[in-house]
Amino acid sequence: MSSPTTAPHPAPPRLRVLVAGRPSLESRAVLRHVSSHLTEIELTGEPDAGPAPDAAVVCDDDVLAARLSASGVPVVFVASGGPPPGGIWPPSAVRCLHRPGWMDGQRAKGVHAVGTIAPPRAARARAARGAVVQLSAPDLDPADHAAVARAGATLRAAAEAARYDGKPLLGVVLDAPVPARSALLSAAGEDTGALPVVGVEEAATERLLAEASLLVSSPLLTAVNQAHAARVPLLLLPALDADQAGRLAGITEATGVEVLDAAAPDTSADRAVRAADPLWSRISRALEHAGDDRRGAQRVARQVRQLLLAPF
Repeated sequence: MSSPTTAPHPAPPRLRVLVAGRPSLESRAVLRHVSSHLTEIELTGEPDAGPAPDAAVVCDDDVLAARLSASGVPVVFVASGGPPPGGIWPPSAVRCLHRPGWMDGQRAKGVHAVGTIAPPRAARARAARGAVVQLSAPDLDPADHAAVARAGATLRAAAEAARYDGKPLLGVVLDAPVPARSALLSAAGEDTGALPVVGVEEAATERLLAEASLLVSSPLLTAVNQAHAARVPLLLLPALDADQAGRLAGITEATGVEVLDAAAPDTSADRAVRAADPLWSRISRALEHAGDDRRGAQRVARQVRQLLLAPF
C-alpha cells in the first residue's frame, strides 16, 4: 500500500520594502548604507511600481513619506543631516535623525537620533593618486543665473584646490539636476571640459576615495563620514544653500576650526588646502572622543525589521 503524498507547502511571500528619497548625494548615501543591512528583504526603489510595499524607508522626502503613510504603508522616515524643512516631521511610524555623537543638538520628541550613518571602514590606498571633488547643489535651477554662477565659482575653486599638490584630479562627483549640470560646468570656466565628472546617481565617490589623497567637498555629514572611512584629509567648501549652512555651522561649532571659503577672492589654493589638515585633525579627535559610534545604518535597519514584525 503506497503512502499518501503531501503537497509541498507554498513558500511564504517575501517581504518587500520600498527604499526611496530625494535624488541628492546625502539621501542616496544614507539609503545605500541602510540597504546594506537589509539583504534578506526584497528592496525596491520604485514608489509606484507593483503592489504596495510591506514597509518603506524614506530619506528626506517628506512629501513621499506623508503620501505613503496616508495610504497605510508603515514608514521609517530618515532625515540625513537635520530636521526637515521648517522643522516639521512628516506623519510616519518611526522618525530617525542622522546626527553623529560628536555634534551638538537638542533632542526632538519622538525622534530617534541614530548616530553616524556611515560606509564600512576602508583603509586608505598605499599610493594615494589625487583628489576627489564633491559638489552638492541638488536643487540648482539652470534659470537662476546668480545661483549657477556661485556654484560654478565654487566648483572652479574646488578644482584649483584639488590640483594644488600637483597630483591629478581623480573625479568630480556632481550632485546637481541633470538639466543644470552643463550650465554649472560652463560657469566654472572653459578648462572644466577636461574634468572627469561623475553624476551622483553613479555613486562612485566611495570607490574614488580608495585612491584619494584629499576630499574637497560641500559641507555634508556624508563627506565627514566618507573622509573618516577612507582616512583622507577633508577640505570643506562654502555652503550653497540653507541646509548646507546648518551642517557647516554644526561642524565648525563642534571642531572649533574656522572653515576657509575656498571660493573667496582672497583665499589661495595653497591656503585652502593647508586648512584641510587642522580641520581634519579636530574632526578625527571629535569622532574618537564621541566613541566613534558608526552604527546608525544598523539602527535604522532594525527599525524597519520591527515594523515588518509589528506593522504600525
